Amino acid sequence: MAKTVNHAMLRAVVNIRTVLCLIAAGTVQAQEPAPQPPRAEPVDPSLNADPGEDFYQHGRNLYEAAKRATDLDQRVAGFERAIDVFSRYLNQFPNHANAEAAQWYLGESYFKAGRIEDAKRCYNNVLRNFPKGKYASAAAFMLAVDHFNNRQYALAAPLFEKMAAAAQSPADRQRALFHAGFSYELHGRTREAMDYYRKVIDDPDKPNLFIEKSQLYLGRLLSRAEKLDEALPLLDKVVMSRTATPDLRGPAAIEAGAIAAKQGNAELSDKYLRMALDTPGLEKFRPDAQIALMKTRFDRKAYADVIQVYRQSAEKAQGEQEALRLMLAGRSYMELDKNVEALEVFREVEKMMLPNNSFAFEANYLRLLCFFRIEGHHVPEQVDAFLQLYQKNRPRDPKIHSALLMKAETLLSDKKAADAAKVYNEIDGSLLSTENRKGYLYNRARCQLLSEDPQGAVRSLSDFITSFPDDKRAGSALLLRAGAYRDAGEPNKALADYDKVRGQQTDDESRMLALIESADICKQEGKLDDMITRYRAFLETFPKAADTRKAKANYWLAWGLVKTERVKDAVPYAEAARKLDSKTYGKNAGTLLALAHWSLQNPEAVCAEVDRAIEEQNVVSLPDQLISWAAMQAFSSNRFEQAARFYDLVADQDDPRTTPKEIWRNFGKALLAAHKAEAALPAINNALEVEENPSWKTDGLLDKAKALFALNKLDDALQVVEECQLLRPEGRVNAGIRITKGDILMKKNDPAAAVNEYVAVAVFLSDDDRQLKPEVLWKLEEALKKKGDAADAEKYRLEREKKYPGWNPPGK
Repeated sequence: MAKTVNHAMLRAVVNIRTVLCLIAAGTVQAQEPAPQPPRAEPVDPSLNADPGEDFYQHGRNLYEAAKRATDLDQRVAGFERAIDVFSRYLNQFPNHANAEAAQWYLGESYFKAGRIEDAKRCYNNVLRNFPKGKYASAAAFMLAVDHFNNRQYALAAPLFEKMAAAAQSPADRQRALFHAGFSYELHGRTREAMDYYRKVIDDPDKPNLFIEKSQLYLGRLLSRAEKLDEALPLLDKVVMSRTATPDLRGPAAIEAGAIAAKQGNAELSDKYLRMALDTPGLEKFRPDAQIALMKTRFDRKAYADVIQVYRQSAEKAQGEQEALRLMLAGRSYMELDKNVEALEVFREVEKMMLPNNSFAFEANYLRLLCFFRIEGHHVPEQVDAFLQLYQKNRPRDPKIHSALLMKAETLLSDKKAADAAKVYNEIDGSLLSTENRKGYLYNRARCQLLSEDPQGAVRSLSDFITSFPDDKRAGSALLLRAGAYRDAGEPNKALADYDKVRGQQTDDESRMLALIESADICKQEGKLDDMITRYRAFLETFPKAADTRKAKANYWLAWGLVKTERVKDAVPYAEAARKLDSKTYGKNAGTLLALAHWSLQNPEAVCAEVDRAIEEQNVVSLPDQLISWAAMQAFSSNRFEQAARFYDLVADQDDPRTTPKEIWRNFGKALLAAHKAEAALPAINNALEVEENPSWKTDGLLDKAKALFALNKLDDALQVVEECQLLRPEGRVNAGIRITKGDILMKKNDPAAAVNEYVAVAVFLSDDDRQLKPEVLWKLEEALKKKGDAADAEKYRLEREKKYPGWNPPGK
């Protein structure tokens, strides 16, 4: 067995962390003050005798005095006194004009005295009793912040909504709308979050301190929802904003770069990421930008570019971000087959991360794989060290089994088959058995198969099947023995084993393999009817099989049907094979389809397949006769560019005489009809060089004259016309050459001579010729006008319009 390991087992973490400036790491801090309550207006006691007002003002005075106190104990005591006054005021004057304000200041006094739950009760009273009052917005904010900081986002969001509804200023409203959206986002209610971010963005009042942050957060959510076309313009506004802070511009640039990469716009992606990497003020985002640049190139499989970006900046990230940066570099080195360099990078990851970290595990495994690629003699010891670290906690991890496979392969390559058998037994726990003989026989057979000893494998498996017919691995043992018989050159015995598997009550996988492998043997043995039967049975029995297997069955079924002259039946199977796995069977299936449609005389389908073969660079598989036939069909259907494209495939430009003159003739006509006169001339000349038939000679000279005329080579065209006329052309060729000569004379400003040519054609052609006759009448009319003979020109115009009322001059 070659030293390879299943790379599907090599997974590396490549997720880019989008750096977002959340509100103080997910909390609303005190530096974001509550909305300011309205100022209390002074009252003139000489004008108003109001005991409630006096009571309220006394509480306010105590509150303000407490705020001014510098000693903490004095402050708390002051707020306690204010609490007492405001509480008694509300009990005595619950409906007083200042009741709302008193409830608010009572809550503030509680809050500043450290009695948070009492404060929250007061804020709730403000919202309940005065939902549209002056203090509602501030109260809602205080409650919302409390819930937010306790990660009760579902409770915080509605309170931020109430804050927005009651806000006394645009700034407070915008802030509340943003925090409502952010709370919904953290709660996982993305749709509501988007709605509130949009409300901030659409808010008409300026300034809007939360617009860039809302654009960033909305863009991020749209990106996660794969609404990339909506997300990118929002993020671009943040990146290009003159007012946005670096903490917003940096993450926006990185997110925009990731989106552009997803859209396939590598240039735009690099623009954003380079901005984050190079712009002064965004230094702390450089590692993330570098990682994003590396990631986009890694996704494009531009591994050399990943390494180039990696080497451009020595600035390291932190923690798992740095591990991710190194992993991208290491994996790229591996893809470039630079295993020594990769090995060193993975060692760096191992040094910086704890052993139980997923990056450390990944790096350790990939380092082991690099070592395996470089040299294999000491792999078993390396694998044992790896297993000692990780096998206990990750017994079923694919990488553990891949490492075991490396060890087993090394042992096999060192011809230590018995040791290898033991390791293979560890790779899949289902192979471990209390009955040592079962495992020994089965795994020894596998080792023998891997070491290309099919006859030895047949003996071991026969012993296993005979001794343990009821073992759960009996079906797979039959499959393995069938493969061994096949490799040993005993196809009939292999077919017998595959048929036994099909007849057993075993798993679908085994029965699928039995049908596919047995069909392959029938193909190799030339038993095409049997092959067709088996592939059909596979498709009918396992409609949900993997696409790769169904593609294989469909292709070879189509191939067999073509070979057995059931061409029409083959078409749907060939189409299915191409659809299911175009990478593997697309070209061959296309060849089959082209041949089938040619056999069935389906011109449109043949032309389509030839064009597809050109696109897929598979046209070499098609016979020239098929391509020539397709070219003629395209020409007959006036698809001249397609016809020319096909003729070009079968015309030998280097040795023109090896190509039939009919090909050159039609090639030239197709190019001429496709308005490619310059390209048509070589083909026309090649046909004329070998043409001996006078009729075809004149036809070719007509084509050449038309091409030269189209290229405005009037003297050359006239010379060819005269050469053609010397051969005395007949019929439509004669008409065509005279018309061409008239056209040349018109361009040479000799309308009188042109009239003579056009008149001769007009007289010659029948009125039933609705193609050339109206055209030559029109040309004659134009020549007479240019000559100055308006009366005769009018006569021909009337004749044309009477006989051919639906005909219009070219370009009109």
